Amino acid sequence: MRLSWVKDDRPVWDADKQRVVGGAPPGSLELHHEPGADLPGDWWAARDPEGKAVGFGWLDSTWGGDAEVLLAVDASSQRQGVGAFILEHIEREAARQGINYVYNTVRSTHPDRESVHDWLAARGYKGGSSDTALRKRVRDEDQAPAPAKASAGADATPLSARPPGHEETGGYVNVEDHQY
Repeated sequence: MRLSWVKDDRPVWDADKQRVVGGAPPGSLELHHEPGADLPGDWWAARDPEGKAVGFGWLDSTWGGDAEVLLAVDASSQRQGVGAFILEHIEREAARQGINYVYNTVRSTHPDRESVHDWLAARGYKGGSSDTALRKRVRDEDQAPAPAKASAGADATPLSARPPGHEETGGYVNVEDHQY
């Protein structure tokens, strides 16, 4: 299926989102909005050649530079590559925005939790089998911005030369290297 990726410049809860996102099986997503309600974060639609929304991707930046992602596929379009299309595009959007990690929460009440968990794990998301939130690094080290020039008294050591878990004001800590 040939799809287009369309950003929703002013995301609101509309009939398409109600059909696709609101039509997800009970327990899989908990989104309740009134028609016309403004939505947080960034939304994109995966549209078929006729322009019909067959899926949605959502990206919402959180503290610490991570972003939560959500994807929903219309029931009639599942198992046709729409979910993979959305996930690939939402990860690219996150990396383009300078986000290092994205995470997706597979609710413990999701009726097909194990399959969704395994589907995300096969696409590089990490977390234990009992974890509801799975994470993936979407931005490579070589995409990281150059360290800012040191001001008086600031630590000018490049991030790559610092020990794992080193924190600095305004810097980035790779949680996978952090030692507790």
